[in-house]
Amino acid sequence: MELFIAENPPITLSDIQEFETAKGLTLPEDHKAHLLQYNGAEVESIEAYFGVPDDDSNFSYFHPLKYGDSILVDTEDYLPEKHITIGCTSTGYLAMSLTEDTYGHIYVYYSEVELKFLAASFTEFIEGLIEYDDELN
Repeated sequence: MELFIAENPPITLSDIQEFETAKGLTLPEDHKAHLLQYNGAEVESIEAYFGVPDDDSNFSYFHPLKYGDSILVDTEDYLPEKHITIGCTSTGYLAMSLTEDTYGHIYVYYSEVELKFLAASFTEFIEGLIEYDDELN
């Protein structure tokens, strides 16, 4: 079963390059590939978690690069330099580091609270998502 649902118009590599140039940042290849396939995404199930189910890890959706609730929306006030918001959990936001020492790391954050590490890469985050159905709860 496909985990993600594409609900936004598709984007092109040119759209990604425009974003990178405008922000002065380079996105990881795995995240670019996901954007090209889904341009953001919601999950098929409302019960998708990173790791074990708890309020910190209930995944909601990834922001699209363009259209809808885009990652171009300014939430940088809460984030360290060279970090971008890429999605939401049920209670917070997902951020990606684009700094040299933690490039591609995925974090969860809540308002102005510090970042909580989740995964070393976008791929690791995706592979760590687990759908829990009513039978497992």
